[in-house]
Amino acid sequence: MHWNNPHDWQAIDSREKRTAFINQIRQNIAAIPGVTSVAVGTDATPPYSGSEGTFEISGSPSGHEQQGRLHFVSPEFFTTLRISLLQGRIWDATENTRGDFIAIVNESFAHRFLEGKDPVGHQLRFPSRKPISPLEAMSPHADSCREIIGVVADVPNDGLDRPALPAIYLPYTASMPPFAQFQIRTQPEPLSLLQSIRAAVQSVSSDQQISNGSFDLHEAIERDAQYSRQRLFSILFGFFSALALILSLVGLFSVVSFSVAQRTTEFGVRMALGAPRSHILWIAAQTALQSVTLGVAIGISTDLLIDKLLSTWMNTSPASVTQASSAASNLTGVTLILILCAISACLLPARRAASIPPTEALRYE
Repeated sequence: MHWNNPHDWQAIDSREKRTAFINQIRQNIAAIPGVTSVAVGTDATPPYSGSEGTFEISGSPSGHEQQGRLHFVSPEFFTTLRISLLQGRIWDATENTRGDFIAIVNESFAHRFLEGKDPVGHQLRFPSRKPISPLEAMSPHADSCREIIGVVADVPNDGLDRPALPAIYLPYTASMPPFAQFQIRTQPEPLSLLQSIRAAVQSVSSDQQISNGSFDLHEAIERDAQYSRQRLFSILFGFFSALALILSLVGLFSVVSFSVAQRTTEFGVRMALGAPRSHILWIAAQTALQSVTLGVAIGISTDLLIDKLLSTWMNTSPASVTQASSAASNLTGVTLILILCAISACLLPARRAASIPPTEALRYE
């Protein structure tokens, strides 16, 4: 949403007026049936978001300036985009209206600049922060110290194929250009409520228009070239992985069948001496199951080693708790599928060995 008419922004040129104006629009949108949450931000929507900014961390050697991504958002932003709070808290409505002296950082920021320290309570300064245009209403305390009050999970802010950059989240009221973005989470399809959203905006300002940049975030990400490329790679890797699994199972089936054939006479002797069929079934499958278990153990160990080596080589931060849990779940699922497939490949020749009559097995050459 932009103030395209100079008279619009001249009438609400102060931070206080713009804050009240935007908050009234946000409340009207939130009252629309089907809308579950509404956030405000300026250039804060992933996967490309934020603006480069320099800052100082109190207590760092000689006040050395660092680079990070600045995101100006409302406190509802984290709930609307489902960004997990890992530590500390989110600022409240009163702090949002004031817009000063507080900040939230992401996981990458904490890892890169405050590794081994508790981020909450550290002080940041933005000494070189200046208005980017004469139309921007900035807090008079823009260069004052801000206390880190929370740490949130990483979300893409530099594209889908690159790790998240260190990010700092500030109240959007700290720096207010003559435009604003609304992130809206809905129960029905988001664009189906676009007319109601336009009406909610115009109920506050009849001349205010919504820009043509309204979009469904999921659809926008799926249309992104990086997403399409990664999806193609995933399909190709999935296809060749499935092909490798099938070839492995065919080989396993052949080996077990050959092993069973070689021991058919032995099985006949065992059954003639009174061994139950379950015992024959277990003997036939035992060697294959031992090989599968050993192969799975070696595979998991190799996967973990390669993952650690790649993380060190690419100089990426350790995975978050959520990412680590997801990776462990995926690895567990793939391992179970492999074991089940291997058992299935062993089952047929093993059952065939157990079903051979003892007299036939004794005559087998």
